Amino acid sequence: MTWPRIASICCALLGVFLPFGAQSLSTCEIPADVLTGRSLSETRKIVEGEVVFVADAQLHDFEGRTISIVGLVKARALHDAVGCVAIAAKSLDTGISRRNQIMWENHLEVVEFPEIRFVLTGIADVRKEPERIGLILEGELMLHGVRRRLRIPATLSSVDGMFTVAGRTTLRMSDHAIERPSFLFITVKDEVEVRFRVVVGEAE
Repeated sequence: MTWPRIASICCALLGVFLPFGAQSLSTCEIPADVLTGRSLSETRKIVEGEVVFVADAQLHDFEGRTISIVGLVKARALHDAVGCVAIAAKSLDTGISRRNQIMWENHLEVVEFPEIRFVLTGIADVRKEPERIGLILEGELMLHGVRRRLRIPATLSSVDGMFTVAGRTTLRMSDHAIERPSFLFITVKDEVEVRFRVVVGEAE
């Protein structure tokens, strides 16, 4: 297995939340079963964001990022917020075209799994901190055809009517049926750290 291919499989995990490149998504709808029984009067959308992943291959870390995310949040108050964040799998960009192609075709399998999606189903452990609020984002991540429940530590801050949500979590490639790559005697660690920041503003 070539060194670019090792890096590319790690880049697959950048898709947890969230540049779109040639393929993009225009919206992300919240599933009907998440909205059932809720009276949510306010709708907001993600207006900008960034996601960064760091994967450890022992010799050095791999890092990648995306700045294009689509999503909606519905709420009446913070504690009852629900939402959806989506990324087109083929939007992920590692900065090297050949590595991108390997990632899309061999690891993300974008033809079969064109979309990566996180559905926010609840907010927990809300606590006030200096100039921000700490909380846990609860929901489901669909990546590479595998659905997993997540609880993500995050913070929320507000400036001029815009809300910024930032946090980090650790994903395991094995949880999403992605085999860990090897190079000579070096195997990429199963765990990949994902950091994110999204800004939520008024929906048009």
